[in-house]
Amino acid sequence: MAPWRGGALPRGSYLQQRVAGTPGSIVFAADGHRAVPLGVSQALAGDPRFGAGGFRYCGSMLVGPDEPLFGNACRLATAVTEAFGLVGVNGIDFVARSGVPYTVEVNPRYCASMELVERARGISIFQLHARACAGHLPEVALTGPGPADVVGKAILYARHDLVPEGTARWLEDDDVRDVPPPGERIERGHPICTLFARGGTVAACGAALAARARTLYLSLEAQRARIA
Repeated sequence: MAPWRGGALPRGSYLQQRVAGTPGSIVFAADGHRAVPLGVSQALAGDPRFGAGGFRYCGSMLVGPDEPLFGNACRLATAVTEAFGLVGVNGIDFVARSGVPYTVEVNPRYCASMELVERARGISIFQLHARACAGHLPEVALTGPGPADVVGKAILYARHDLVPEGTARWLEDDDVRDVPPPGERIERGHPICTLFARGGTVAACGAALAARARTLYLSLEAQRARIA
């Protein structure tokens, strides 16, 4: 994805209206007629704290149900479910401006922010999916954490070509996932791992993720210097 500045488009390309705002998504369970929200998240995209640039997705943070965006996103999920007859667990990516979600795409599948819902609520998304496909939706909306406990994740991208060692120890930390095997070469711009963190607010959660990322980057830089 890249800004279009006029001129011919490469074959297979398409244009989307650019909306200034905050990227996010809603994940929900549906039975073809009704939609029950599971969580609304704010997306991290192109954030240099995690080695990302441009429009590259690099994580998500759940927002509380008291946010104005939450109600509007829920209404959007209901409208899309009714229009397309969605079943199971689904997601809608959007750009939010002044609390209004502008749809980017509909994902009738497991989505990246669903593991945050699992962590925050201690539930099985697969179980919810199977039940929703059979026509059984949760009794109440699983709205995710309140503002006192924001759960988030960040995908770290390599800033240099690297060959991390000792990654087996990373597996001991429940807040580190998608761990590469020791000695695997990771090229610049490719993902290293996924980090999780919590905070009292979205800003605090983002800061906690950034702090974890900074610590890991420093460790990898020290390792890279020893090898050099």
